[in-house]
Amino acid sequence: MSPIRRSILVALATALIATVAAPAGAQSTLETVKKRGKLIAGVKTDFPPFGTVDAAGKNVGFDVDVAHRFAKALFNDEQQVELVAVTSGNRIPFLQSSKIDIIIATVTITDERRQVVEFSEPYFMSGSLILVPRASAVTSLDDLGGKTVAVIQGAIQDKDVEQLQPKASRVKFGKVSEAVLALKGGRADAYVHDDIVILSLAKENADLKAVGKTFVPRPYGIAVRKGDTEFINWVNAELKKMHTDGTYDRLWKKYFADVEQFLIKP
Repeated sequence: MSPIRRSILVALATALIATVAAPAGAQSTLETVKKRGKLIAGVKTDFPPFGTVDAAGKNVGFDVDVAHRFAKALFNDEQQVELVAVTSGNRIPFLQSSKIDIIIATVTITDERRQVVEFSEPYFMSGSLILVPRASAVTSLDDLGGKTVAVIQGAIQDKDVEQLQPKASRVKFGKVSEAVLALKGGRADAYVHDDIVILSLAKENADLKAVGKTFVPRPYGIAVRKGDTEFINWVNAELKKMHTDGTYDRLWKKYFADVEQFLIKP
């Protein structure tokens, strides 16, 4: 082997070793969180009963309680968590830009999203339902052809409605509250979203009703940055503990007891 060829190979090998070694030496998110002294979690603020804001301005909901549980596991203090409001559209960009450490915000697990984040084991199963005005004649997806359907920007229902009812006209909103107002104001004939939020909205709004059967059930997962395997392994271990110590069952009864007959328990 010529000296020049040998030098090139050595240089390439050195570069490869440096590339591989760099991530190993980098500080993991879990280490960063522990050193910082608090967890920064992205949660929803308009998605009952997973994440909302109560009359006192306090974050409440199933996902919020999970975030507090994680903080207690990390710091023995459930208050050592900063809750950052996220939407379906900005939650993954917030994670990728390190504005948050973790997404605990009703993220449906899909193959497409697996390309950009690490998902935990499923912690909730959710299909989609249709919300319509009380006087509406709509009873299923079949009735939405030619209708205007509200969906949330970045939510899985945008593609589902496009594929399952291509004759519907989709109008996209950033927040659940905006979609509900559009429905009530006649700017949309129906609103399609996760079954649990549709059921909650139907319960809270006497002029609206949930119709049809749940379709395309999929799991929710907690998400961390792509390649952050130590952190996602820790999350999975904590979710397992929540199931074994009864925490998950308590939260399920707290938030879903009145609609659990419509849900699939993971």
